Amino acid sequence: MRTRFLIPVLLLGLAACSSPAATDTPGSVTPSSDAASDAIPVSVADFMITAAELETSGPTVSFDVTNDGPTPHNFSVRDAAGEVVMATADLSVGDSETISGELAPGQYTIFCSLPGHESLGMSGTLTVTGS
Repeated sequence: MRTRFLIPVLLLGLAACSSPAATDTPGSVTPSSDAASDAIPVSVADFMITAAELETSGPTVSFDVTNDGPTPHNFSVRDAAGEVVMATADLSVGDSETISGELAPGQYTIFCSLPGHESLGMSGTLTVTGS
């Protein structure tokens, strides 16, 4: 009798852990909130950021960042004064993080802040336009 109860419970647990919107694309993430659904997908890998030239309207901007490379990377946004205004944690291979923030219209530098990564090509430009 105990086995008959355990199997349905296990099947319900597996169903709860699976994503109905999953795709065949490795590293894809299903957004879980409205802010995440508007997130710009960004891939960090050795040693590039895809897409390196981004444009979006503000003031609220969101990025869905996935590390598709074998070494840790992060995704950081620096303003014209050189101050980091948004950043993910350091992401290991396959890790993802969605970040959101308020940015004034203007040009920003996107980059990986780990030592030497920006100089190896992990940088680009983010242009934020008015809403």
